[in-house]
Amino acid sequence: MSVKNKFQAEYSQYLENFKELSYDNRNKRSLCQNTTHQYYNFDKIVKDRSNKSTPASPDTLIFKKNKIYCVEFKNSFFNQISASNIKKKLENGHQVLSAIFKELDLQLKDYQLIFCVVCKGFDENEAEKQRWSEIRRGIESEIRFDLKQYIGVYCDDILTKDIDFFREQFIKKINKNLPC
Repeated sequence: MSVKNKFQAEYSQYLENFKELSYDNRNKRSLCQNTTHQYYNFDKIVKDRSNKSTPASPDTLIFKKNKIYCVEFKNSFFNQISASNIKKKLENGHQVLSAIFKELDLQLKDYQLIFCVVCKGFDENEAEKQRWSEIRRGIESEIRFDLKQYIGVYCDDILTKDIDFFREQFIKKINKNLPC
């Protein structure tokens, strides 16, 4: 049985759409508006598994063949996001996911784990966006929040991108027909 099928057999009650998964309680807004496709609310899985305080974890899990995307939605700009909070989500999320895989008789090392942070992007007006577009092209591949050190330890790749990238590029890799 595939990882997707085993996970679904155990955790199907945690399936939610992108609008729900990207909802920010503090700002009362969702980054994504899609209500069609469903993925796993990893935060809820972690909360329900925890007997004490709930460890920090990514918002959602997306399975695509041998890849597992751990996605954290942040309804904030890059400069407003706490790097230590993101690191905790990656570390604790990996720990919980490893335990789940063990329970499901799966090996996490058999899958490519990709950690993604999706946020609003840059806090700037349209004129500044135009002015910075050239510079931004040079840093688009940069991994923010000092996460590069985690590649090869906790995950195989890390993406720290804004919501526009997520809608235009990332979603196409998962499912061409999926709007966000």
